[in-house]
Amino acid sequence: MPTIDENQVFTVIVEVEIDPGHQQTLIDTIANQVEHCIRYDSGFVSASLHTSDEGRRIDNYAQWCSRKAWTKSRESGDDDAAVVIIGAIKRYGAEQTQLELCRVA
Repeated sequence: MPTIDENQVFTVIVEVEIDPGHQQTLIDTIANQVEHCIRYDSGFVSASLHTSDEGRRIDNYAQWCSRKAWTKSRESGDDDAAVVIIGAIKRYGAEQTQLELCRVA
């Protein structure tokens, strides 16, 4: 569950466009990687997956204790979860349409 505290966490929002027929499979893949890999990364706080009503979009709302922790996780070289997620995005013909780096205001 997300923790919403002003200026206490660094938030990453990733938007992916996908065919509705593959939406649940991609959600399952992302959730599995978060549950079994990403959640153990130092500085990870939470992740939530949101879907659009028409089934064509997935928004991943992830929180980290700091931008530095998020960057370190991405640059660690031990990013098998990202490889799996990016592979699934490509396999299902999805496109990452937006990456937002935010703070709670």
